[in-house]
Amino acid sequence: MGLLSGLLLFPIAGPVRGLRFVLEQIREEADAQLFDENAVQAELMSLDLLYRQGEISDEEYEAREAELFDYLNAIRASNEGRGEGDEYWEGDAW
Repeated sequence: MGLLSGLLLFPIAGPVRGLRFVLEQIREEADAQLFDENAVQAELMSLDLLYRQGEISDEEYEAREAELFDYLNAIRASNEGRGEGDEYWEGDAW
């Protein structure tokens, strides 16, 4: 885009570029929160604590634990697909 056309189109192109930048930032933050393994692990620990304190039943614990492990596995598979695997992960060893 030439200088003249850039100046003439700036009132339209400038806000569009700014909006695109903001939307990309929002998407990146949403992805970071959605694919946060630490948050899921913290929720698993919280669930375990509730179970040990007797605040939830065996059925509730098992159902929620299965959901969280499925979600954690999906996050890990997604991260591997995007090339964002954990550097310390080596097969079955933590």
